[in-house]
Order: sequence, then structure tokens, then C-alpha cells
Amino acid sequence: MNEEVDDQDFYQHDFTTMGNWEVFIAHFEKIIQKWKLSKVKRGPQLKRGELSEGKWERTSEKILFADFEFIVTRYKLSLKPVEGIISPVEDETDEGRTQALDDIMALDNDFPPHVECDLGGSSCHPHPLVRWYGLRDFVVVSPGHCSISDESRVKILLSSVYIAINNSNCEAPVFVQIHELQQHYYMGVCEGKGIRSEFEMVHLKRTPPHCRYLTGLLNLFKSKVASPVPLEPICIAVRFTYVLVDYTSNNTWTQEPPDFDFLQGESLGVPELGKLPFGATLDPVSELHLFATWPQLMENVVVDSESYSDFEPSQAPLWSVQVKMAEQPACLLSEYFIEFIHLFSSNRSMQDLLGDLVDRGTLVGTNLSTPLDLLTESRVPTISKVIKKAKGQYQESAPEGPIADNHLMPILYFLFPDAEDIPKNSYAGPLSNHSNCDNQQMEDLAAGLKSAPVDGLVWRLAVVMSHVVYTLGGVKAAAHLWYEFTQEMRYRWEKGIVIPGVAPGFPDLRTCLIHQKLQMLNCCVERKMAREEAAKTGLVEVDLYESEEPKLDMTNERRGSKHRHKHSLWNQPVGRLRKYGNFRLLGTGDHVYIPVTQEPVPKTEDQVEEDAEVLLQLGTDAQGAEMRARLMSASLLSDMESFKAANPGAILEDFIRWYSPRDWIEEEELDDYGQKKGSLSPRMLIKGNMWLDVWEAAKPVPARRQKRLFDDTREAEKVLHFLESKKLSAVAELLMPALIHASICRLLQEQKDLPMLSDSFRRIIKIAERITRNPRPTLKQFDELAHEIAEAEATIAQAKSLELKFSLAPETEQNLELRTFLSKLMHLSEVDVPGGPRGVIGSKIRIMFSDAQKAVQMLSDLEPLYLAEDTPRSTSSSNFPQPSIREFVMRARAARPAPSSCVTPQRLTAVLKKKEFRLAGCFSHDTTFQ
Repeated sequence: MNEEVDDQDFYQHDFTTMGNWEVFIAHFEKIIQKWKLSKVKRGPQLKRGELSEGKWERTSEKILFADFEFIVTRYKLSLKPVEGIISPVEDETDEGRTQALDDIMALDNDFPPHVECDLGGSSCHPHPLVRWYGLRDFVVVSPGHCSISDESRVKILLSSVYIAINNSNCEAPVFVQIHELQQHYYMGVCEGKGIRSEFEMVHLKRTPPHCRYLTGLLNLFKSKVASPVPLEPICIAVRFTYVLVDYTSNNTWTQEPPDFDFLQGESLGVPELGKLPFGATLDPVSELHLFATWPQLMENVVVDSESYSDFEPSQAPLWSVQVKMAEQPACLLSEYFIEFIHLFSSNRSMQDLLGDLVDRGTLVGTNLSTPLDLLTESRVPTISKVIKKAKGQYQESAPEGPIADNHLMPILYFLFPDAEDIPKNSYAGPLSNHSNCDNQQMEDLAAGLKSAPVDGLVWRLAVVMSHVVYTLGGVKAAAHLWYEFTQEMRYRWEKGIVIPGVAPGFPDLRTCLIHQKLQMLNCCVERKMAREEAAKTGLVEVDLYESEEPKLDMTNERRGSKHRHKHSLWNQPVGRLRKYGNFRLLGTGDHVYIPVTQEPVPKTEDQVEEDAEVLLQLGTDAQGAEMRARLMSASLLSDMESFKAANPGAILEDFIRWYSPRDWIEEEELDDYGQKKGSLSPRMLIKGNMWLDVWEAAKPVPARRQKRLFDDTREAEKVLHFLESKKLSAVAELLMPALIHASICRLLQEQKDLPMLSDSFRRIIKIAERITRNPRPTLKQFDELAHEIAEAEATIAQAKSLELKFSLAPETEQNLELRTFLSKLMHLSEVDVPGGPRGVIGSKIRIMFSDAQKAVQMLSDLEPLYLAEDTPRSTSSSNFPQPSIREFVMRARAARPAPSSCVTPQRLTAVLKKKEFRLAGCFSHDTTFQ
């Protein structure tokens, strides 16, 4: 009994459970239904080039077969909706055709241009299957991680896919990727409308002998079709690819790199100092591919065999060209810029970098650590100072700095041309933020950078510094140049010499910080020289109106003696500049005089930020508010004291009428002196008003006797200390805005009206604005800008190289056809040659290949050319090398597998390379009448 029960349990099995195979098929059918592949509508006939230039939609799903992961991807060409609706009659007549069958037989997209990408995945554009079969909509099942090479696994996977296709009525071709991923080996199937199309492939490393020419490939294609009915002549499309790598002297890259020894010789190359180098050091166009295409031929009109070939490139009806650009070509401007960025990582001080040079300069000249000693030291030198000076003179014979003197002096004369007796590189005036370039729109955008005037001192210093870093010794040479620059700044301050190449006036907060500092130093020099000149000549401020007595009219005299006023000896007017219109003092009736006031205090942006920070830190309490008012009223107090000194007997209302007229509200009634009466504004009448307190505290002191609001000596020393105490990384940060501006202007000067550069320039300018206006830019921002500059420079260099290669007469203007051709060649993967081999551009291409062949065979122009192989080819082929790629597309319609079967399309694509042979075939047969 127990044995019977055990037997029943043993034989009991649930046959309704699904295995891994069934689960995979079910999931695949769900994906087909989700993507609606059973209801694929036929689209319009594709135009030439639409497969490569159109936008491809890519949709992916993951699916498991047991524990093995597959990725199912649909590739679909996105087309614009076609106007009009297909009539029901047309829909019925096309019932026996599918989209895939139409695509493989279409003649307009046999060789779509493609861009080769990483062969580790299907990342080529478009997908390789598009090039081999001309499909617009298909599905690829590829392994997720490792490849599938086992034959049994391949058969199981293919059979599963075939079952899912039949169960779901999928009409889109489905391919399965097998073997190594870089081989791009696919097997596939497409079923619909009673026709089954099988996609097969052959991939070998060497071409079989019987498949090297079209004759053998045609025999192979016919044997594979094996139609029981005689075939009509096969339609053929052929493309040969010729590669030009070595250009002759007439077409080679001729851009000269900058003279890296620009400081050698007699001329010293000073013009090289003022501009950044530009362009690629090597030819940015590495290869030129010529495609000779025969789009539609019948097999009975051409011959291509081992003994003879009709496929001569000079006789091809269609020519197209593709250029391969060098990856990341070495461009000088971007290399200079990147090398300058490396200075940001240098945290060493000038003392560490220069060593004895700084010590020697300190002993010979000024002690930089205590610059304020100049103001207090005795004119009689001490013994220790005499000994130090003697030691310094002895050490002057020590070795030179990183930059030799014969290199350094031309640089300094270029930065400070006024030091020469006959200046050779004077600064142009007036200085502005604009440079000379053709693209005014982009130039206006670049003028918004927070930089320095074009070709000014800061501009030149940044450019020269980049030359020094790249050419004359790197970090130490840059430190040497900065040290000499700061020494020159101190020398000019001590000697009272104005710094050239700096915009006049107060520090312009719209410029970079170092330019503001130099403007501040110039202000200090000018104030110092004016003060010393006045003291030297003994000039004392003369008040033009001090002796003038106030003249009262007869009306005032008749009104009484109380209106007559005469200044006392201790209250005489002083510091008058001129009369202030017809205004009279409200209390005395005297004329109101504009006083001589102290000049405004110039400030750089860092000083403005410091003042604002101090005011914010004072707090909001009463004591903080009082302190804030005192700090803000220093200039107001000075002006009030000057006004009181020039206008004895004045009251606050008189000062307000001159200093802030908007706070004086006039009335229609006239006062005793014939001027309109008025009153202070409500703002001035507020209790505790700062103006009232300052007016009460102000004494009648003229400007020349007041404490200076702007101490030029102290401010100059602050600027010099600011410059001398900077590390090299901080120096690079100070000069970077000017170098960025110079780099952009160099790009704009070299741009060749390329459409693709407009957006690039805007991105560069936008990034540059963020950097120059950011007080603390990051290295990531600099790297981003360097990358954009490198791409733009490479693009311009590529355009120049192509112009050189394709221009028949460089001294003449390029015609419109050539300009259009070169513009397309820059941004399209493949461009048709106007007129083919018989056009003007085609003749230039023939000359390029012919010159290259002569150079290879080392023959003179007068010697005849023959190929090395003993084949009776036409002499025109001697101008071209052997084709690197030969492609053949063969099409036919045949009744398979029986004579009664419907006629179905057949296609075979053959690709022959030096170390690769590939056949991609699509063979269809009738599944209804077999």
C-alpha cells in the first residue's frame, strides 16, 4: 500500500509550469507587443543620406534566459510626418510588401556615411546593420555581459527568437548578435506577408581568392540564391575608398609655429612678445578619404576580374569626400593657456623660487620687508648699511636669474617702452577693451569681460608671462619676471614716474584687480609729484576772492547797518575757488563761494569690500551706528570745513543749497536779498541727523590745512606690498583675466566665419565672464574654458588646413562653390564633390593623389607612372593608390524555393578590406507556395 502511494507521488508531475525557454519567449513576445512591432506602418521612400543624417530613436529592454542577461534594443529612424493620406486602394496593392523588403531593395541609400566609434559596442552612427542592409527599423538582441560563441546556445537562442516572432506576428527584422562584440556579427530573420527573409553573415580575416573581384562575388551570390527560374541581370552598386595620408609639399600644413627662440639674434623678436601663438603644430587633417561610387549598374555592362577592371576612380559618376581629423591636435594657444593654469598649483614663495636673487636685490636696493623705513631713516648711512651695500655690490657678479639679461631687457623694454630713449613699442592711446577683429558682434560680447585694456600694461604682462612660462623656464622664470616687475613698480613710485599702459583716472571697478592696483599707484604718483612740485616752487594757494569785500546794493544800505558785514581778522575767508552763481548767504547776504576741497579718495574693489565688511561688523546698536556715521562722514566733514573757511558766517542751509540741492525746498516768496526762500527737506530735519552733528563739529579749516583724506604714501606702500607679497599662484590669478581676454581676442582674429563656431564662441565668452567676475574661480572652471578654447582653436586650424589643400590659387578669393564645400566638409561626415571627378574640386583632388603617388614611387613629374602590379589597367588608375575598401551591393528578385513561388527580393553586401572580409546577405523565400 505504501509502495503504491509512493509510486503515485513519484509519477505525479505538473506539466503546466513554464521552463526558462518558455519564460524567455513569453517575455520577448511582451516586448514585441509593447513596441507594437506587429503593426508597423510602411513609410515613404527614404531620400539619399537620410539614414545617416536623420535622428535615430533607441529603445532598450532587459530580458533573462535562465541566469543569462540579454538586452533587446530597437533602432528606429525618426521621420517627419508625411502630408497626405494613403488611399485604401494603394494600401491593398501594397499588401504583399513589408517595410524591410522595401528598404533592402532601395537604391538611394546603399552606402550611408557613418562615423566609426568604439567597436566594443553598437555605438557606430548609424548602426552597422543600417549600412549593410539599408534598414530603417529593426531589433537587436545582444548579450548583456559576455559573448555567445557556442553553436548549441546560438541555435537555441535563434529558435526562441523565431518562435516569438511567429507567435506575435512581428514584421520588423530581428537580429541576434553572436561571437565577440567587436566583430559585429549578426544573424537575423524577418517574417511577414507570407515571405521569410533570413539575414546571414560571413566574417573572415582574409579575403578568399575567388571573392577578390566582382566576378567571383556574382557567382557566389547566384549560387546562394539558387532560384529554379533563370535570374534577370543582377543590379550592382559599387564603392571604392581611397585614403590619402601623406600630403606633398603643395598640400602640407604650412602654419609656422611661434619662434620659440624669439629672443635670440639681433631683432630679439619683440613683435612675438605682444601676441599669443595660434594654430596646430602638426597638420590637424590626418586623412582624406575619397569615395568613388557607381550607384546603379547591371552585371552585363561592367567587368571586374583579376585581369581587367572597369572600375576606374576617375570614371566614377559620383565622388564624395570625408576627412579624418587628428584627435586632440597640439594647438599652441590652448597649450599656452593650460601651461599657465599650472601656475595655480605653485604654492612656493618668491624667496623659495629665486633664493639669492631676492636677497641680492634687497641688499642692493630697498629692503622689501620694511618699506616704511624709507620715510624715517636718516640721510646719513650707518656703518652696517655701508657694509651691507658693499656686500651687495660684491654679490652683483653672482650668476644671473632664471631669465638671462639679454632676454630680460627686451621684455622689460616691451612692458615699459618709456624707459628707452627712442620707444619702439609705445602704448596706443586711448586704451580700450576692444581689439581689432572682423567679428564685431562677438567682440562687443567679449568687451563685457572684467579684464584690462587691450594691449595695455596688464595685457602685455599676462601675454609675456605666458611666453616666459612656456618658453623661458617655467615657474622660476615666471617668478623672476614678476620680481623684476615689482621692482620696477617700486622704482617708479620712488622716482615719481607714471606707469605707462594703464588707463588714466581713478581705479575702474569694471577692470581686473591688478589693473585697479596699478591705477591706484598712478594716482599716488600723480598726487606725490603735484605736492612735491608745489613745495619745490614755493607755491601757496592764493584765494582769488579773499580781498574782495562783499558789495551790498543800495537797498541793503538803506535797510540799516545790521546788514552791513565785515569779516573780523580771525575770521577771514580762505580757500575760495569761485562764486556759486548768484547765491547769497542766508544770514549775511555775502556771495556764496565754492570752496577748494580735497580730491575724492580713490579705492580699489578689495578696499571697497573691506570698508563694507567693517561697516557690517559694527552692528546695529547705537554705538555701532555712531561709529559707522563717523567713518562715512570723513569726506563730508572735510567739505563742510572747507565751505565754512570759504564762507564765514555760513549756516547749514547754505551748505545744503550747494552740496545737496535736492534737500533744499524752495518757496515762491523772496528773502531780503532777492532770492527765493526755502527750508530743509524732511530728511534733514530728522532728530539726530548726521549732517547736523557733522556741521556742528566742523571748523573753518581750508583744504590745504586739513588732514589728508588720501595719504598717497601709505596707499602706494600698500599697493607695493600687495604686489611684492604675492605667491606665484596668486600672481597667476591676478593675470588670468587679461590672459583669458587676450586668448578670446586671438580666437576672434583668427576665426574663419565658420557657422559651427558661433555657439562655441558664446560658450567661451559666457564661461570667461563667470571666471573674471568670480573673486574665487575654481580650477574646474579654468579646465572647462581651456577645453572650449582648444576645441575652437582646433576647428579653426582644421578649416585653414582644408583651405590650403583645396584652394587652387591661394592668392585669389575662394569662389562660393568651394566655400560651401569646405563648410560642409567641416561638419558633415561625407560631402559630395561638385561635378565629380571632372569638376574643379575633383581636379584638385586628382592632383593631390597624383602628387602623393609620385612621392611614394619617387618619380619625377616628367617620368611616366605605372603601377607595380602587371595588370593591364588604364593609365588613369596610376594617379590613385590601391583602394583601401571595396564595397559591392548586389540585388536581384527571384522565385524561391519553387518555380511557382512569388518573386522575392535578394541582397548581398560585400566589404573587402586589407585584413577583413565580410558578406552580409538577405535571402527571402515564399512560405506559402513552397
